[in-house]
Amino acid sequence: MRALTGYPDLKKISSGIVKELIFIYNAKSGLYQAAVDWTHKIISPGTYECSLCSLTYGNLGKYNKWSKFLETINMNKSFIYDDQLSDLDFYNNESLPCIFLRKDNNYSLLLTSDELNNSENLDNLIDLIKKKLFN
Repeated sequence: MRALTGYPDLKKISSGIVKELIFIYNAKSGLYQAAVDWTHKIISPGTYECSLCSLTYGNLGKYNKWSKFLETINMNKSFIYDDQLSDLDFYNNESLPCIFLRKDNNYSLLLTSDELNNSENLDNLIDLIKKKLFN
């Protein structure tokens, strides 16, 4: 994997016991729901309820910058939808969307729904994730 310009320091995150980032969307899974969400984001983007989706996906799919950023983080990543929450033992009705960090078998909330909702753009989200992972 080649280093992404602007993010070379993210390789440091892989040291220690960090195992996984878990992204939980405020959206349902499946192709039908993806089509509904896509339409909603075009017709009424201001009322779309998943800021994590809006920040990381455009009308044509996942933003390339987001994909490249994720590649620089040397840990597992999971992407969960709100209709899959019953499968998560650690989830305790946190507001969606949110991002969890798993270290071995310990889970902590990395970014809250409020933090994601207040992210103005993808660059802001990436900076916030980097800050939280390094502190």
